[in-house]
Amino acid sequence: MKLTTGNFKRGFIDGGCGFFILLWVYAATAKLLDYEAFSVQLGQSPLLSAYAGVLVWLVPLSEYLLSLLLLVSKTRKAGLLGSLSLMTAFTAYIVIILNYADFVPCSCGGILESLGWTEHLIFNGVCVLWAASAFLVASQNPKSATTGLKRNVILKLCAGLLGSTILVIVLFLTSEEQIHRNNAFVRRYIPHAFSLEQDFELGVNSYYIAGITTDSIYLGNTTSPFMLLSLDLKLSDSSITFLKLNDAGSIKFRSLRASVRDSIVVLSDGSVPVIFTGNLHSRRLEPINPPFYFSKLQPTVPNWYAFTTRQAATNENELGLYRENTSGFKLYPDLLKRQVDGIFDVEEFLTFNEKLQNLIYVYRYRNEYFLTDTLFNHLRTGKLIDTISKVQLDIDTLSTKGQRKLGPNSISVAHHIATSGTYLYVHSKRLGNYEEELKKDRSIIDAYDLNRLNYAHSFYLQHPGMYPLIDLAIRDTQAFSICGTHLLKYTTLKPDL
Repeated sequence: MKLTTGNFKRGFIDGGCGFFILLWVYAATAKLLDYEAFSVQLGQSPLLSAYAGVLVWLVPLSEYLLSLLLLVSKTRKAGLLGSLSLMTAFTAYIVIILNYADFVPCSCGGILESLGWTEHLIFNGVCVLWAASAFLVASQNPKSATTGLKRNVILKLCAGLLGSTILVIVLFLTSEEQIHRNNAFVRRYIPHAFSLEQDFELGVNSYYIAGITTDSIYLGNTTSPFMLLSLDLKLSDSSITFLKLNDAGSIKFRSLRASVRDSIVVLSDGSVPVIFTGNLHSRRLEPINPPFYFSKLQPTVPNWYAFTTRQAATNENELGLYRENTSGFKLYPDLLKRQVDGIFDVEEFLTFNEKLQNLIYVYRYRNEYFLTDTLFNHLRTGKLIDTISKVQLDIDTLSTKGQRKLGPNSISVAHHIATSGTYLYVHSKRLGNYEEELKKDRSIIDAYDLNRLNYAHSFYLQHPGMYPLIDLAIRDTQAFSICGTHLLKYTTLKPDL
């Protein structure tokens, strides 16, 4: 029994070939005409980021090649089978995007720009059926007495369907591995991760985030160091507290900085050196006189502090531990990895993750961080997404005083950090591959999974008209930033960000 008349079969095949020729020429030309946007979309794909450099050329060239095969009568069957395989690959890509990807990006880079992901899936499904049917009809021998299909035709059809699907799955799995562990500075952006909700005008740009509790956020002020500004987490109610220091006497403070955690406030100045601590609600702080100078101080578990200091014998920075109200402290000279001078090259951010009970040390000028427990045991090291593993510093020496300082050409990998849950968040100003020029009203935040010690994803924090970002803090589903003279609050519906 014949499927249809010869004229109808020829028309069906010609129609399919004509449709796919127009489709592939249109799709390939659109990609090449807006090559930069296409490369950005591929580079930020949650599936194929690691292969964007190859696919940005391979996909449009394949579409042009298929158009040529469909145009020549002798190669039409190969063109139809290739069209079936490529469309099946596109369909498998969409299915994985919608069901297995970490996030669903916008569909602006698809075949038809106005279609969403679901509409693309339907369109692709129709195209797959049309290509398969046209290939089967074209594979029938018109001179044969029977209309049955040969076994090798069925095998080719199955190979096209299964082979392209398996290829996309393999690319997805291997791309995932490269993105998370062997990344070549290709970010994976989650759209609309944190939404800007409130804006509180601070009036001056000397505030910094001292800490966040369950119901309030506390801001210190570098020009008024005894003052704490507290706001509820909705930024609707604010109050000012002035801290009272017992036995402060005639201490000449230089760089007092406040830290708030739970109901405890710590006010410290490593150039004196002195630490004042007490209950937040009593506002009265008692002095601790540590027997060492320090540049950074991080409270950890009760009565314990991690700090960085300049070791007199080597004139290099080292990490140390100090227990409150004791005369002893311990330095750990082997923790920091020197590359140039042991001073600028190990400059850091030091913070404490309450959930993991880990100290986190992030190098400012290289793509590395490490975690330890509160006694500097069980060291674990992770890599940032940036590719700078060797510090690139511009160090100037003042000949008159013999002092050294960083010049303007030093490259910072990390500008601010925050931690919450099992994630480390790093504010970066460096663009990765396949990224458009960064607008001044947003900042890039890279997230790292501290359990797996790998890169997780990136997102933008919007701060329209209020650049630059001065400080950052994240707690659960809320993020706070200080941009210029504004305190901004963001929220997310995705608690695992």
